[in-house]
Amino acid sequence: MSRSVDVANGGRVMGRLGGQDRYETAAAIAAEFARTGPAARGAVLASGEDAGQGVDALAGSFLAGHLGVPVLLTRRGDLPDATRAALADLLGSPATGATVHVMGGTAVVADAVLDAVRATGATAVRVSGGDRYGTAAAAARLGASSIASVALLAGAPEARTALLAGGSATADGLSAGPLAFAGRVPLLLTARDELPAVTRDALRDLAIGQVVVLGGTGVVSSRVLDALDALGVRVVSVPGATRYDTAAVLTALASAPQLTGAAGEPDVGGFGLTFADAAQGYLANGVRFPDALTAGPLAGRQLRPLFLTAPAALSPETANVIGAAGVGSLTAVGLGGAVPDAVLAAADAAARG
Repeated sequence: MSRSVDVANGGRVMGRLGGQDRYETAAAIAAEFARTGPAARGAVLASGEDAGQGVDALAGSFLAGHLGVPVLLTRRGDLPDATRAALADLLGSPATGATVHVMGGTAVVADAVLDAVRATGATAVRVSGGDRYGTAAAAARLGASSIASVALLAGAPEARTALLAGGSATADGLSAGPLAFAGRVPLLLTARDELPAVTRDALRDLAIGQVVVLGGTGVVSSRVLDALDALGVRVVSVPGATRYDTAAVLTALASAPQLTGAAGEPDVGGFGLTFADAAQGYLANGVRFPDALTAGPLAGRQLRPLFLTAPAALSPETANVIGAAGVGSLTAVGLGGAVPDAVLAAADAAARG
Protein backbone atom coordinates (compact mmCIF):
# COMPACT_ATOMS: atom_id res chain seq x y z
CA MET A 1 0.00 0.00 0.00
CA SER A 2 1.29 3.47 -0.84
CA ARG A 3 2.06 5.73 2.09
CA SER A 4 4.04 8.58 3.56
CA VAL A 5 6.50 7.81 6.33
CA ASP A 6 8.90 9.79 8.49
CA VAL A 7 12.55 9.04 9.19
CA ALA A 8 14.35 10.26 12.31
CA ASN A 9 17.76 11.90 11.88
CA GLY A 10 19.25 13.05 15.17
CA GLY A 11 15.86 14.20 16.40
CA ARG A 12 15.00 15.90 13.10
CA VAL A 13 12.12 14.38 11.12
CA MET A 14 12.57 13.83 7.42
CA GLY A 15 9.77 12.73 5.12
CA ARG A 16 9.29 9.94 2.63
CA LEU A 17 6.61 9.54 0.02
CA GLY A 18 6.46 6.07 -1.40
CA GLY A 19 5.28 2.50 -1.45
CA GLN A 20 6.56 -1.05 -1.78
CA ASP A 21 7.24 -0.69 -5.51
CA ARG A 22 7.28 1.96 -8.24
CA TYR A 23 3.55 1.60 -8.92
CA GLU A 24 2.64 2.19 -5.27
CA THR A 25 5.07 5.10 -5.11
CA ALA A 26 3.48 6.68 -8.19
CA ALA A 27 0.07 6.19 -6.56
CA ALA A 28 1.26 7.90 -3.37
CA ILE A 29 2.61 10.80 -5.42
CA ALA A 30 -0.70 11.09 -7.28
CA ALA A 31 -2.59 11.19 -3.98
CA GLU A 32 -0.32 14.01 -2.76
CA PHE A 33 -0.80 15.77 -6.10
CA ALA A 34 -4.57 15.65 -5.61
CA ARG A 35 -4.32 16.77 -1.99
CA THR A 36 -2.28 19.88 -2.73
CA GLY A 37 -4.13 21.42 -5.66
CA PRO A 38 -7.27 21.48 -7.77
CA ALA A 39 -8.96 18.16 -8.33
CA ALA A 40 -7.75 16.31 -11.42
CA ARG A 41 -10.28 14.66 -13.71
CA GLY A 42 -7.68 12.68 -15.57
CA ALA A 43 -4.17 11.24 -15.51
CA VAL A 44 -1.22 10.49 -17.72
CA LEU A 45 -0.32 6.80 -17.69
CA ALA A 46 3.20 5.67 -18.66
CA SER A 47 5.20 2.46 -18.62
CA GLY A 48 6.98 1.74 -15.37
CA GLU A 49 9.10 -1.02 -16.86
CA ASP A 50 12.82 -0.69 -17.41
CA ALA A 51 12.92 -2.08 -20.95
CA GLY A 52 12.69 1.34 -22.60
CA GLN A 53 14.34 3.21 -19.72
CA GLY A 54 11.15 5.19 -19.30
CA VAL A 55 11.78 7.40 -22.32
CA ASP A 56 8.12 7.58 -23.34
CA ALA A 57 7.24 8.86 -19.89
CA LEU A 58 9.64 11.82 -20.15
CA ALA A 59 7.31 13.75 -22.44
CA GLY A 60 4.40 12.95 -20.15
CA SER A 61 5.35 15.65 -17.62
CA PHE A 62 4.63 18.44 -20.11
CA LEU A 63 1.33 16.86 -21.11
CA ALA A 64 0.46 16.44 -17.42
CA GLY A 65 1.11 20.16 -16.93
CA HIS A 66 -1.06 21.06 -19.89
CA LEU A 67 -3.88 18.94 -18.47
CA GLY A 68 -3.25 19.62 -14.77
CA VAL A 69 -3.02 15.91 -13.90
CA PRO A 70 -0.51 13.51 -12.28
CA VAL A 71 1.51 10.74 -13.93
CA LEU A 72 0.82 7.12 -12.98
CA LEU A 73 2.67 3.96 -14.02
CA THR A 74 1.64 0.66 -15.53
CA ARG A 75 3.16 -2.63 -16.53
CA ARG A 76 3.12 -3.32 -20.25
CA GLY A 77 0.58 -6.11 -20.20
CA ASP A 78 -1.66 -5.31 -17.25
CA LEU A 79 -2.76 -2.46 -15.01
CA PRO A 80 -1.29 -2.88 -11.50
CA ASP A 81 -3.72 -2.96 -8.58
CA ALA A 82 -2.08 0.10 -7.03
CA THR A 83 -2.61 2.08 -10.24
CA ARG A 84 -6.18 0.87 -10.60
CA ALA A 85 -6.91 2.00 -7.05
CA ALA A 86 -5.19 5.34 -7.63
CA LEU A 87 -7.34 5.96 -10.70
CA ALA A 88 -10.47 5.25 -8.66
CA ASP A 89 -9.34 7.67 -5.96
CA LEU A 90 -8.47 10.38 -8.49
CA LEU A 91 -11.32 10.01 -10.93
CA GLY A 92 -14.13 8.54 -8.87
CA SER A 93 -15.93 5.29 -9.45
CA PRO A 94 -17.21 5.08 -12.07
CA ALA A 95 -14.79 7.53 -13.72
CA THR A 96 -17.32 8.77 -16.27
CA GLY A 97 -16.15 11.95 -17.96
CA ALA A 98 -12.48 11.51 -17.06
CA THR A 99 -9.70 10.94 -19.59
CA VAL A 100 -6.48 8.98 -19.16
CA HIS A 101 -3.74 9.70 -21.69
CA VAL A 102 -1.53 6.64 -22.21
CA MET A 103 2.05 7.26 -23.33
CA GLY A 104 3.51 5.05 -26.05
CA GLY A 105 2.44 2.43 -28.55
CA THR A 106 1.46 -1.20 -28.02
CA ALA A 107 5.08 -2.30 -27.66
CA VAL A 108 5.24 -0.14 -24.52
CA VAL A 109 1.67 -0.35 -23.15
CA ALA A 110 -0.58 -3.11 -24.47
CA ASP A 111 -4.18 -2.60 -25.54
CA ALA A 112 -5.24 -4.69 -22.52
CA VAL A 113 -4.16 -1.82 -20.26
CA LEU A 114 -6.34 0.65 -22.17
CA ASP A 115 -9.22 -1.82 -21.87
CA ALA A 116 -8.67 -1.91 -18.10
CA VAL A 117 -8.73 1.90 -17.99
CA ARG A 118 -11.96 1.97 -19.99
CA ALA A 119 -13.47 -0.55 -17.56
CA THR A 120 -13.25 2.15 -14.87
CA GLY A 121 -15.56 4.34 -16.95
CA ALA A 122 -12.78 6.68 -18.10
CA THR A 123 -11.86 7.42 -21.70
CA ALA A 124 -8.43 6.07 -22.67
CA VAL A 125 -6.46 8.03 -25.30
CA ARG A 126 -3.18 6.65 -26.64
CA VAL A 127 -0.43 9.25 -27.16
CA SER A 128 2.08 7.68 -29.50
CA GLY A 129 4.15 7.92 -32.63
CA GLY A 130 6.14 5.44 -34.65
CA ASP A 131 8.85 5.44 -31.95
CA ARG A 132 9.89 7.33 -28.82
CA TYR A 133 10.69 10.43 -30.87
CA GLY A 134 7.23 10.36 -32.38
CA THR A 135 5.59 9.84 -29.00
CA ALA A 136 7.35 12.90 -27.56
CA ALA A 137 6.27 14.92 -30.58
CA ALA A 138 2.68 13.71 -30.21
CA ALA A 139 2.61 14.83 -26.55
CA ALA A 140 3.97 18.25 -27.53
CA ARG A 141 1.31 18.63 -30.22
CA LEU A 142 -1.48 17.73 -27.81
CA GLY A 143 -0.34 20.47 -25.45
CA ALA A 144 0.51 22.99 -28.17
CA SER A 145 -1.78 25.69 -26.79
CA SER A 146 0.15 25.67 -23.49
CA ILE A 147 3.69 26.07 -24.84
CA ALA A 148 5.39 29.01 -23.15
CA SER A 149 7.28 31.86 -24.80
CA VAL A 150 10.39 32.94 -22.89
CA ALA A 151 13.33 35.27 -23.51
CA LEU A 152 16.39 33.23 -22.56
CA LEU A 153 19.14 34.96 -24.58
CA ALA A 154 20.09 38.62 -24.34
CA GLY A 155 19.22 40.53 -27.50
CA ALA A 156 16.80 37.86 -28.69
CA PRO A 157 13.02 38.16 -28.45
CA GLU A 158 10.71 35.88 -26.55
CA ALA A 159 10.15 32.60 -28.36
CA ARG A 160 8.17 29.43 -27.89
CA THR A 161 10.53 27.10 -26.10
CA ALA A 162 11.11 23.34 -25.87
CA LEU A 163 13.50 21.04 -24.08
CA LEU A 164 15.57 18.63 -26.15
CA ALA A 165 17.05 15.46 -24.63
CA GLY A 166 18.82 12.41 -25.96
CA GLY A 167 16.38 9.65 -26.81
CA SER A 168 18.60 6.71 -25.91
CA ALA A 169 18.08 6.94 -22.13
CA THR A 170 16.39 9.03 -19.45
CA ALA A 171 19.53 10.23 -17.64
CA ASP A 172 19.53 13.90 -18.61
CA GLY A 173 15.78 14.25 -18.93
CA LEU A 174 14.93 12.94 -15.47
CA SER A 175 15.23 16.32 -13.77
CA ALA A 176 13.20 18.15 -16.43
CA GLY A 177 9.78 17.11 -15.11
CA PRO A 178 9.13 20.07 -12.78
CA LEU A 179 10.15 22.59 -15.45
CA ALA A 180 8.18 20.83 -18.19
CA PHE A 181 5.08 20.76 -15.96
CA ALA A 182 5.24 24.21 -14.36
CA GLY A 183 6.93 26.10 -17.18
CA ARG A 184 4.79 24.55 -19.94
CA VAL A 185 7.87 23.50 -21.87
CA PRO A 186 7.50 20.36 -24.03
CA LEU A 187 10.29 17.81 -24.02
CA LEU A 188 11.32 16.52 -27.44
CA LEU A 189 13.88 13.82 -28.17
CA THR A 190 16.80 13.47 -30.53
CA ALA A 191 19.29 10.85 -31.61
CA ARG A 192 22.87 11.71 -30.69
CA ASP A 193 24.08 12.51 -34.20
CA GLU A 194 20.89 13.22 -36.10
CA LEU A 195 17.78 15.29 -35.44
CA PRO A 196 14.92 12.90 -36.28
CA ALA A 197 12.50 14.07 -38.97
CA VAL A 198 9.55 13.77 -36.58
CA THR A 199 11.30 16.06 -34.09
CA ARG A 200 12.27 18.47 -36.84
CA ASP A 201 8.66 18.60 -38.03
CA ALA A 202 7.38 19.21 -34.50
CA LEU A 203 9.81 22.10 -33.99
CA ARG A 204 8.61 23.68 -37.22
CA ASP A 205 4.90 23.01 -36.84
CA LEU A 206 4.82 24.20 -33.22
CA ALA A 207 6.82 27.33 -34.10
CA ILE A 208 9.52 26.54 -31.54
CA GLY A 209 12.07 29.36 -31.66
CA GLN A 210 14.53 28.13 -29.06
CA VAL A 211 15.42 24.88 -27.35
CA VAL A 212 17.16 24.03 -24.11
CA VAL A 213 19.48 21.14 -24.93
CA LEU A 214 20.03 18.77 -21.98
CA GLY A 215 23.45 17.18 -21.69
CA GLY A 216 26.78 17.59 -23.40
CA THR A 217 28.02 16.56 -26.82
CA GLY A 218 28.27 12.95 -25.72
CA VAL A 219 24.47 12.95 -25.66
CA VAL A 220 23.55 15.57 -28.28
CA SER A 221 26.35 16.10 -30.79
CA SER A 222 27.33 19.21 -32.73
CA ARG A 223 25.61 17.74 -35.79
CA VAL A 224 22.26 18.10 -34.05
CA LEU A 225 23.14 21.62 -32.93
CA ASP A 226 23.99 22.48 -36.53
CA ALA A 227 20.63 21.08 -37.66
CA LEU A 228 18.85 23.27 -35.11
CA ASP A 229 20.77 26.29 -36.33
CA ALA A 230 19.78 25.51 -39.90
CA LEU A 231 16.14 25.55 -38.78
CA GLY A 232 16.63 28.99 -37.24
CA VAL A 233 16.18 27.61 -33.72
CA ARG A 234 18.29 29.22 -31.00
CA VAL A 235 20.03 26.92 -28.53
CA VAL A 236 20.62 27.22 -24.79
CA SER A 237 22.88 24.38 -23.65
CA VAL A 238 22.59 22.72 -20.25
CA PRO A 239 25.74 20.59 -20.17
CA GLY A 240 26.97 18.44 -17.33
CA ALA A 241 29.67 15.90 -16.66
CA THR A 242 27.03 13.69 -15.01
CA ARG A 243 23.24 13.53 -14.87
CA TYR A 244 23.44 15.12 -11.41
CA ASP A 245 25.49 18.01 -12.75
CA THR A 246 23.01 18.51 -15.59
CA ALA A 247 20.15 18.44 -13.09
CA ALA A 248 21.79 21.14 -10.99
CA VAL A 249 22.32 23.42 -13.99
CA LEU A 250 18.75 22.88 -15.19
CA THR A 251 17.33 23.76 -11.76
CA ALA A 252 19.35 26.98 -11.80
CA LEU A 253 18.09 27.82 -15.30
CA ALA A 254 14.48 27.14 -14.33
CA SER A 255 14.81 29.44 -11.32
CA ALA A 256 16.77 32.30 -12.90
CA PRO A 257 14.78 35.48 -13.66
CA GLN A 258 13.42 35.98 -17.13
CA LEU A 259 15.15 38.62 -19.22
CA THR A 260 13.36 41.92 -19.65
CA GLY A 261 15.79 43.83 -21.85
CA ALA A 262 16.94 46.06 -18.98
CA ALA A 263 20.53 47.26 -18.86
CA GLY A 264 22.98 45.10 -16.95
CA GLU A 265 21.13 41.83 -17.38
CA PRO A 266 23.13 38.61 -17.89
CA ASP A 267 23.59 37.06 -21.33
CA VAL A 268 21.37 34.12 -20.40
CA GLY A 269 18.16 34.38 -18.40
CA GLY A 270 15.83 31.72 -17.08
CA PHE A 271 12.21 30.73 -16.76
CA GLY A 272 11.51 32.76 -13.63
CA LEU A 273 10.10 29.85 -11.64
CA THR A 274 10.64 29.85 -7.89
CA PHE A 275 12.16 26.41 -7.35
CA ALA A 276 15.29 27.90 -5.80
CA ASP A 277 13.22 29.83 -3.24
CA ALA A 278 11.18 26.87 -2.03
CA ALA A 279 11.40 25.89 1.62
CA GLN A 280 10.86 22.22 0.76
CA GLY A 281 12.20 19.94 -1.94
CA TYR A 282 12.17 16.33 -3.16
CA LEU A 283 15.04 13.86 -3.45
CA ALA A 284 14.79 10.98 -5.91
CA ASN A 285 16.96 8.15 -7.15
CA GLY A 286 18.65 9.32 -10.37
CA VAL A 287 19.38 5.80 -11.63
CA ARG A 288 16.03 4.06 -11.17
CA PHE A 289 13.94 6.32 -13.39
CA PRO A 290 10.28 5.83 -12.37
CA ASP A 291 10.25 7.69 -9.06
CA ALA A 292 11.82 10.83 -10.47
CA LEU A 293 9.51 10.77 -13.47
CA THR A 294 6.31 10.59 -11.44
CA ALA A 295 7.59 13.11 -8.88
CA GLY A 296 8.24 15.74 -11.57
CA PRO A 297 4.60 16.88 -11.95
CA LEU A 298 4.13 17.01 -8.16
CA ALA A 299 7.25 19.13 -7.71
CA GLY A 300 6.15 21.28 -10.62
CA ARG A 301 2.68 21.85 -9.18
CA GLN A 302 4.18 22.82 -5.82
CA LEU A 303 7.07 24.80 -7.37
CA ARG A 304 9.56 22.75 -5.37
CA PRO A 305 12.95 21.55 -6.64
CA LEU A 306 13.51 17.90 -7.48
CA PHE A 307 17.04 16.78 -6.65
CA LEU A 308 18.57 13.58 -8.02
CA THR A 309 21.08 11.38 -6.27
CA ALA A 310 23.06 8.22 -6.83
CA PRO A 311 21.53 5.43 -4.75
CA ALA A 312 24.64 4.44 -2.79
CA ALA A 313 25.69 7.90 -1.63
CA LEU A 314 24.57 11.49 -2.02
CA SER A 315 26.01 12.82 -5.25
CA PRO A 316 28.49 15.69 -4.61
CA GLU A 317 26.84 17.84 -7.28
CA THR A 318 23.50 17.35 -5.57
CA ALA A 319 24.93 18.11 -2.14
CA ASN A 320 26.28 21.40 -3.47
CA VAL A 321 23.04 22.49 -5.11
CA ILE A 322 20.96 21.50 -2.07
CA GLY A 323 23.21 23.63 0.12
CA ALA A 324 22.95 26.58 -2.26
CA ALA A 325 19.18 26.29 -2.68
CA GLY A 326 18.38 26.96 0.95
CA VAL A 327 15.64 24.35 1.28
CA GLY A 328 14.73 23.67 4.88
CA SER A 329 13.40 20.15 4.48
CA LEU A 330 13.48 17.31 1.98
CA THR A 331 11.10 14.49 1.15
CA ALA A 332 12.58 11.34 -0.32
CA VAL A 333 10.64 9.79 -3.19
CA GLY A 334 10.33 6.08 -2.54
CA LEU A 335 11.23 3.99 0.47
CA GLY A 336 14.68 2.96 1.65
CA GLY A 337 15.35 0.74 -1.33
CA ALA A 338 15.13 3.77 -3.60
CA VAL A 339 16.78 6.41 -1.41
CA PRO A 340 18.54 4.81 1.59
CA ASP A 341 18.21 6.46 4.99
CA ALA A 342 21.91 7.37 4.96
CA VAL A 343 21.52 9.22 1.65
CA LEU A 344 18.48 11.11 2.91
CA ALA A 345 20.35 12.00 6.11
CA ALA A 346 23.31 13.30 4.08
CA ALA A 347 20.94 15.41 1.99
CA ASP A 348 19.31 16.75 5.13
CA ALA A 349 22.74 17.70 6.47
CA ALA A 350 23.54 19.48 3.19
CA ALA A 351 20.28 21.41 3.47
CA ARG A 352 21.19 22.55 6.98
CA GLY A 353 24.66 23.64 5.82
